Amino acid sequence: MKKFSLVLLVAMLLGGVMTVSAQKRDHHGISVHVGGVLPVQEFNNTPAYFLPGVNDRAFNGKGAAMFGASLGLKYNYVFDFGLGIFASADLMWNMVNKSVRTTYDNASCTKPMYLNVPILVGANYITDFSDIVDVWAEAGIGCDLFLKTSEGWSNSTIKYMMNPAFAVGVGAGVTFIDLISVGVHYYWLGRQSVKVDGVTYDETYVVPSKLRIGQGALKVGFHF
Repeated sequence: MKKFSLVLLVAMLLGGVMTVSAQKRDHHGISVHVGGVLPVQEFNNTPAYFLPGVNDRAFNGKGAAMFGASLGLKYNYVFDFGLGIFASADLMWNMVNKSVRTTYDNASCTKPMYLNVPILVGANYITDFSDIVDVWAEAGIGCDLFLKTSEGWSNSTIKYMMNPAFAVGVGAGVTFIDLISVGVHYYWLGRQSVKVDGVTYDETYVVPSKLRIGQGALKVGFHF
C-alpha cells in the first residue's frame, strides 16, 4: 500500500509539472538570474608592477579582476513564431585577484572592487525542442554603468566616479518546463573611463585611465 501511494504521488507530481509546462508555452514574463562572471581581456590581466595609491587607477590599463558573481532581472516577450524581445539589467561584482590583494594588504590599504550594471534591450529566438525543453539564443545592446569602489587609507582615500559606456551582450541556452533556464553569455562592456571623484591627498598621480571590460557568464534563471 505504501509503495502504491508513493507511485501515485510521483505520478501526480509529474502530471502537475507537465500541466504547468503545457500552460506556460507562451514564454512571456519576468525572470531572475544568478550566476558567475569571468573577466576577460584587459579586465582580467594583471600589471607587471603597480603601487597602491600611486599608479593604481586601473593598474596601468589592466584590471586584475577575478571570477565574480551576478544577479539580474529580465522581461521577455516571445511572439507566436518564436522571435521575441527582451529587456534586462544585471549587477556584476568582481574582486581584484589574489596577487593584487596581497600587495594592498602589505601596504595596509583598502582594496577596490569592480561593479558593472549592464542594461540591455534586444531580440531572441526560442524553439520548443521537446515538451519540456526549449532552446534559445539572444543578442542585445545598451549601456553599462561601471564603478571602481574606493581605495586607500583612513586619511588618504580615493573615490571613483560611475562611468557609462556602450555595451553588447549575446547568449544561448536551454529552458526546462518554462521554469528554469541555464545560459552561457558574453558581455562587451565597453572601454570604460576610470575617473577620480574625490581624493584626500596629493593629486599629482591622479590621472584618468581607460579599461576595456569583457565578461563571460554562466547564469541560471528562474522564470515567473
